Amino acid sequence: MSDEMNVPSDAYDKYIKSVDWLKDAGLPVAITLSEALEPSEGKDAIIFPPTFAVKKAEHPYQIDPLRKDIEPQAAQPGEEVNTCLIDSIGSQANRMEPCFKKVPLSSLVPQVEVSLRTKVNDEEKILKVNLLDIGHRIADGAIRFSNLRDDVTKAIKTLRDEANAEPLAKLAPTSLVFGFWDSRPETTMFKYGRLLSSTIRATNVAVAKRSAQFNPAFDPSLIGLADEVPEGEEQSQSADEDSGKAADGKDPLSKLGMRAAPAVKTHGGVRVYGQITRRTEINLVNLRALAVTKKADGDTPLKIDEDATLKLRRYILGLALVAARSQMHYALREGCLLVRSGEAASRLVYTDPRPNLESIDWGLKSALEYAQKAAEDFGVGEKKTIDFDTKKVKEEVEKLKKESKKKPGKGSK
Repeated sequence: MSDEMNVPSDAYDKYIKSVDWLKDAGLPVAITLSEALEPSEGKDAIIFPPTFAVKKAEHPYQIDPLRKDIEPQAAQPGEEVNTCLIDSIGSQANRMEPCFKKVPLSSLVPQVEVSLRTKVNDEEKILKVNLLDIGHRIADGAIRFSNLRDDVTKAIKTLRDEANAEPLAKLAPTSLVFGFWDSRPETTMFKYGRLLSSTIRATNVAVAKRSAQFNPAFDPSLIGLADEVPEGEEQSQSADEDSGKAADGKDPLSKLGMRAAPAVKTHGGVRVYGQITRRTEINLVNLRALAVTKKADGDTPLKIDEDATLKLRRYILGLALVAARSQMHYALREGCLLVRSGEAASRLVYTDPRPNLESIDWGLKSALEYAQKAAEDFGVGEKKTIDFDTKKVKEEVEKLKKESKKKPGKGSK
C-alpha cells in the first residue's frame, strides 16, 4: 500500500473485523513502528533528556543500569549497558493528541472547547481550552465541572456496562486512542487503557556536566550597593556547592538579578554511544474489543452490530495510524532536537512466533487517506463549546472542607 495509491477503506479489515473470540487466535495482536533517531547536530552530539525531581542523585535523568562490568563507550554492537528515557509514553501522547487541532487532521475529530468566564484585573474575560490539550482527557475536572458532565458520564457507563464505545467515540474519540481514567467515586471509577503507545529511549549513555557563570551588567559597587554583597561572596562559589541554586534568594541582589551567580558542574545532558529509538505500538487486541452493541428485548444478551462495529474500529484505527505519524519533527525540548537516521520499520506482530515478519506501509499520507474515509463513514461527532461551572467547583470544595473537618485527628480514637 503506497502513498501514491488510493487506499481502500477495507485495507485493514482482516485484522479488525472479527467479533468471534475463537477467530481472534490467528489475528495479529499489534502493529509496531520502529524509528532510528539521532541528534540533529550529529550522532556524537550531546542531547538533553527530561529531568525528574529526585533527591540525592548524581543527575535528574531516568537512566536504568543494565550491567556494570563495562562503560557505555566501551560497549560492543548489540551490548546494552544502560537505557535512558528520552520521551515517555505520556509525553509522546501529549505531543500527538494536539496535532488533531491542525488542518487537515482537525476534521477527523470533534473539536470540543471548554469555556471559562472569569475576571482578570476587573476586566471580564472568556478563556477557552480545547479538549485535545486537557491532561486527563474526557475524565478531566474541566469536563467533569462543565455542562457536558452528564453526557460524558453516560457515555463512559455505556462503554463500561454495555461494551458500547460508539457514544464515547462521538464525544471524544482520542480518549479511546490515548486512554483515560475517570477516577472519581461520584462518577464511574472506570479506567480505559490506551490503544496507542509510543516512547523514545537511548542505550549506552554517559552523563555530561556543564558549568556557567552569570555576571551582572554593572558591578554592585558602581551603583552604591557594595554593602549588599555578603562578605566573602565576591568570588564564585566553589565547585563543590550545589550551584544550580546559585545562592538565589539569600540576598536582595540575587533576587533582582544583580549579583554574580555561578552554575558549576550541573547536569549537562548525555552522550549516546548506543542507539536512540522511538517505538510505537497500536494494540489490536484492545481495538478489537471495541464494539457497538444493542439491547434486545427481554433477557436476551446484548448483541453486536457488526456493520456499525466495523465502522467504529476503522475510525479509531485510522486516528491511531495518523497520530503515530503526526509529529513533523522530534523537537522534544531545548537541547533535544532529533531526526530520523533511517527508514521507519512497521510490522504486524502475532502471539505465536512467525518465520517472517509481516510488514505494512505506515506512511502519513496513506494513514491520513484511510482515516479520512473511515471518519466520513463513521460520522465525526459535533463541534461543541461547553461552559465550565465555577459555582459547582466551589460547592464541591466547600463540601470536601466540611467532610475533612468531621474526620477524627490522628490521635483520636
